[in-house]
Amino acid sequence: MSRSLQFAGILCGIICLVCITSAISVGNIGINPSGDLVSGVTRASASFVVNFPSSGGYTFDNDHTLQMDTELDDAVWTYSIYLDGIENPSKSEAGPNIRLSGWELSYPSNREISLKVRVEGTAPEVDVSKEQILVRVRELDNRNAVISGTEVVKTKMVLNPETIGESLAAESATLASLRSRIDQLAAGGIDTSSPETKYGQADALLRSAESASDFARAQSDLSKASSLIDQLESEVVILEAQKAIADAESSIGETENLITYFKVNKSMGSDARLMPILSKWEIAAERLTAARDLYSDGEYEDAARKANEAAAKGDEVLTDAQALKEKVDANPLAALGGIGSAFTGSIVTILIIVVVVVLVIVGIIFFRRRRRWDELG
Repeated sequence: MSRSLQFAGILCGIICLVCITSAISVGNIGINPSGDLVSGVTRASASFVVNFPSSGGYTFDNDHTLQMDTELDDAVWTYSIYLDGIENPSKSEAGPNIRLSGWELSYPSNREISLKVRVEGTAPEVDVSKEQILVRVRELDNRNAVISGTEVVKTKMVLNPETIGESLAAESATLASLRSRIDQLAAGGIDTSSPETKYGQADALLRSAESASDFARAQSDLSKASSLIDQLESEVVILEAQKAIADAESSIGETENLITYFKVNKSMGSDARLMPILSKWEIAAERLTAARDLYSDGEYEDAARKANEAAAKGDEVLTDAQALKEKVDANPLAALGGIGSAFTGSIVTILIIVVVVVLVIVGIIFFRRRRRWDELG
């Protein structure tokens, strides 16, 4: 029984091996021209060879289809099958795609078969500059599903000259906005040497694209400038987050020092006037912590926004703390809070009474002297 099972397993393995068909491979790809294409103008072509290697069974599954596509306009395909190194008569077809059936490509695995293909046409008309498929090769099963690992795609950038000017204007506006943000960072003491370098490079590329008469050259410079501007914007966002956090740390830290001054130097830990300052300071400190966490997570724009909120609250509470310090330092008794105020009020009352008494005494003395003068007179 065991030997029968072993024999059956070996037989199944042999059958599976015979049925194995290796995936197609595409090579010797040649594309002309090498640069970008101009919408509706440039003629383009691609040539390539499709190989059908097999380790057993057949060169291509009889139920499968080889499909080749292009997005070129007025496309013409020319292809020929090589069987054991001998070229069969070539064929030509027009259209965006061609399909070869398994019946045409399926041979016993001991035969060598390859397909030589050339497609040519005109760059398609596009509304905006974008990548378009020059050629795509893939093997499909009997349900028209792509066989994994068989798809090969080659694309080309197709330029619309009318949109290059619009893209230039948009990128120039973005760069101008970044200029003002870089200046603000520099004014705040931030090292902007790296952003300045990228800004200069992007600006030069935009100027070159604007003056270029060659559409392909203009698009190339524009693409490079766009990439640099994206990098520059990311760098500026990070620096803005760093500056916002530093600004918040400054005001919040200064307020913390004043709170320590009130508690330690002035013994105002339980003073009611200090409570609102402590409450606002805690809110600012919590926002600063949230900003730091966002920065650590790479959420730089959110970190800058939260840090700006922390800085605003920090500036507010710092103003309150400085005002209280000025009041406390101007009147040493003010540090005593309610007791000091009551004591100060008592002194004022006593002073008023003393002044009144003095005035009364002076008045009495003056009245007596006046009366004596009248008697003598």
